[in-house]
Amino acid sequence: MLHAARYAIIRFLPYPETEEFANVGVVMFAPTARYFDFRLSNKWRRLGAFFDTLDRRVFVQGVRAFKEELARTRDMAGKLAGGEELGQASAQRMFEDLARPREALFRFSTVRAVMTDAPEAKLAALFDYYVEHDFATPEYHEALIERAVRGVLRREGLGEQFRRAKLGTGALQFSVPFAEKDEAGHVHRIIKPMHLAYDDPVRILDHGNQWLGRLRHLDRVKALPDAMLLAVTEPPADTDRHAAFDEVRRDLENLGATFAASNDEQAVLGFAKAA
Repeated sequence: MLHAARYAIIRFLPYPETEEFANVGVVMFAPTARYFDFRLSNKWRRLGAFFDTLDRRVFVQGVRAFKEELARTRDMAGKLAGGEELGQASAQRMFEDLARPREALFRFSTVRAVMTDAPEAKLAALFDYYVEHDFATPEYHEALIERAVRGVLRREGLGEQFRRAKLGTGALQFSVPFAEKDEAGHVHRIIKPMHLAYDDPVRILDHGNQWLGRLRHLDRVKALPDAMLLAVTEPPADTDRHAAFDEVRRDLENLGATFAASNDEQAVLGFAKAA
């Protein structure tokens, strides 16, 4: 049976002056399923990188108190929603009162609607999407870098000069989004977006080694481009993750690759315009 559910995204907004916020949870109410619950993250790591001047204790203490408030509301509304129509209407008012605009560390988005036959699973899916960003795969991140690089090249009239092409020979070929070919059709230069800012250093090594293996293959078959720019996102300095990134960078540079930050337009243009 499908149920009409209403939900709101919980936002952490420590500096109302700038209106910057981070999604930290979701609250959902499905009256016909007699369901009222929430998911709230207490992970500081991601928020700490964004709100780098904020004392961690502000978030830790705030999320603890807010979780207690949500739990009390959930338990009370759950009892009401389990009753007759009048009780469900009261639970509905409690949900609307909870999600009302407020001047506080934790605020709510506008209330949204969704149809679901499994409210608990839908709440988990919404939390994964809005808070955990499960859509943000490596391919997603690299597509964003690719879009930015393409915009820079087109703006400078270089869009036709660097086009998608395949590298390799025979059955062992793979695609790169930006390749410049010489008059003989040989891939002269490439620009390859790479996302290497993973939370897990093992994933940095794995993704870096994937491209290292491909470039080594190109080197063996004498099909390595003359010049390669890797437009990368990298993890914060002075971390174990950055040590893994440095290892990947050294190995790729030994094969002739040049690194640039993914948002460094001047480095990308300098490479693209070089003779």
